[in-house]
Amino acid sequence: MILFLKSFKFLSSYLLITLTIILFNQQSINLYAQVVNVETENGVYEFLNRMNLKGIITLDDEAKPFSRKYIAEKLLQIKNKNQFNNSGFSEVEFDELRFWASEFYYEINKLATNDNFEDVFTNHSDTLFNQVKERWFLYSYSDSLFNLKLSPIAGYGLSSTGNKSGHIRWVGASTFGTYSDWFGFSFDIRDKGEFGSNVDKTKYFSQDRGAWTKGAPNGVEYSDVKGSINFNWSWGQVSLAKDYLQWGHGKFGQLILSDKAPSYPQIRLQLKPTSWLRFNYLHGWLSSQVYDSSSFYYSYPGTLSQNLEKNYIPKYIAANLLTFTPLEWLDVSLGNSVVYSGDLRPEFFIPFMFYKFLDHNSGRGNVNDANGAMFFDISAKYPKNFQFYATTFIDVTEIRNVLDNNFENTWVGLTLGGKSVDVLFDNLDITLEYTRLNPWVYEHKTETTNYKHLKYSLGHWLGQNADQLRLQFNYHLIRGLKFKLFLESIRKGAFDEIYYAYSGMDEKNFPFLYSPVRKEKRIGLDVTYEYMHDLILKGSYIYSDITDEDKTREPVFLIGCKNSFSITLFYGL
Repeated sequence: MILFLKSFKFLSSYLLITLTIILFNQQSINLYAQVVNVETENGVYEFLNRMNLKGIITLDDEAKPFSRKYIAEKLLQIKNKNQFNNSGFSEVEFDELRFWASEFYYEINKLATNDNFEDVFTNHSDTLFNQVKERWFLYSYSDSLFNLKLSPIAGYGLSSTGNKSGHIRWVGASTFGTYSDWFGFSFDIRDKGEFGSNVDKTKYFSQDRGAWTKGAPNGVEYSDVKGSINFNWSWGQVSLAKDYLQWGHGKFGQLILSDKAPSYPQIRLQLKPTSWLRFNYLHGWLSSQVYDSSSFYYSYPGTLSQNLEKNYIPKYIAANLLTFTPLEWLDVSLGNSVVYSGDLRPEFFIPFMFYKFLDHNSGRGNVNDANGAMFFDISAKYPKNFQFYATTFIDVTEIRNVLDNNFENTWVGLTLGGKSVDVLFDNLDITLEYTRLNPWVYEHKTETTNYKHLKYSLGHWLGQNADQLRLQFNYHLIRGLKFKLFLESIRKGAFDEIYYAYSGMDEKNFPFLYSPVRKEKRIGLDVTYEYMHDLILKGSYIYSDITDEDKTREPVFLIGCKNSFSITLFYGL
């Protein structure tokens, strides 16, 4: 309880100071367009990415999610460039632009009319946005100051894998709103269940998001709850949220921060003081799943209701990412992170800090040894219609050894990839990506400080000692109808006792992909049709050939050559 009160007091003070700065400077800071973030699964991200590669807009895509305001700005830029410069949209892209204009109707109006919220969609001379109407919400209210939207969430799907079958269902609701030019909020809740003989209960080795589940008849049940409050000014924003993040480029998983782990509470700071410089900061509250015996206590002691109450050791993450844009087509990012446990440490609330050296600098050493990491990311959108990207995640390194060309004690993850749009013909895109994670990456000698939340990786879903090669073709036939064909090879080695990583044994003892090894080869086709906003029908087929030297590694039912089918109908992302 004492620790909770200290944490609450510190967090309250942090937010109070931030709010005071914002509110007392409203006269001197040019405030505009409130911040509400858009979930990373939304199809507008793919649309904006294509426009970025075609040179129609520039996109700050090293960190997601984007805000509704930021997306509306980009849609207006696309519309203006198409209207006045004849950017050569395909018919599908023209329909997509109008579709997303309907989604971000309120934000576009606010931006286009200097926040007066006049309807800019009734101009009959505007052939792009003429007569675009706001999409349907279960409840919607908007005026010049206040905006509130409420939507239902529901879905049901059937699937089969070999001779195994199952179904999934979920239900919930989402809402978001804004006030004036400086405040936004959101809330999203859904209750999920997966049932049948083909349920992957842990999802430890799957690109699907992890979840803290509870058992149910013939399956599992779990909840997904997100929410945020956001305060913004002309060149930045600060948020208190429970949400998902993606840092770094990677189409099929991110090395730095991904949305593999369940969402967790976090403070976020985002700054863009100039067009060529951006900064992201995060402090998050994680779950270690390691019991703290010093905080055990009995409830109702001496009664029939007496029960031993247990608590986990507190666990946190702090991270920052600084991005430079020296050329219009080139983004270079570098940053570092730290995962620590025990008491909250005020030095990790300093956004502009090199966290990796703070343990030694503050005299903590091995007593309160935190888990630091560094990372680098680069994205080149050149020539037109192409993007090449790379991310490096350095978990452990010793500079003196690297200078001596000795990499035995360097735990590194690497992603290399490229994408091209409108290949051969309009609306056909190709992506090729390779990721490798050496043994021990994301791990640590102390379980309370590994790079995980609820036992799921905060970085790439592959985890340590694994690699992935994937080639994917995306084709957009008509507005809302998308096809994705992919070929993929995945290899996953063992994870031995962490003791050996710190015992002085070199890579000869634990080489990359040391056994037992799991090998997967997959060919898949996904077909998605978004009939109207948030109403989506998705079908999937995967042929997989999987071998595993560890016969007990989950999910066992996938071993061998299998055909997998699924079809899902859902409303709300």
